[in-house]
Amino acid sequence: MKGNNNLLTPEQVAEILQVHVLTVYGYIRRRKLDAVRLGRSYRIIPEDFELFIESNRVNTPSKLQEQVTETLEAIGGTRER
Repeated sequence: MKGNNNLLTPEQVAEILQVHVLTVYGYIRRRKLDAVRLGRSYRIIPEDFELFIESNRVNTPSKLQEQVTETLEAIGGTRER
């Protein structure tokens, strides 16, 4: 991991997924989305977020996957494939 500034907040994840932030906290609580707890807040490692997207894929690559990849590349958090 490069640095702390590459971690995503639950709010950022919610914005990318276009869901309410409480939905993201639910994913974390139900262990569907891995997160790191820092004090009283959570951070999501971009690679874990990509795995979450991959594990919830229905069939073909979606527009959402492309948007997630573009967003993660913009913040410098994607993994090499």
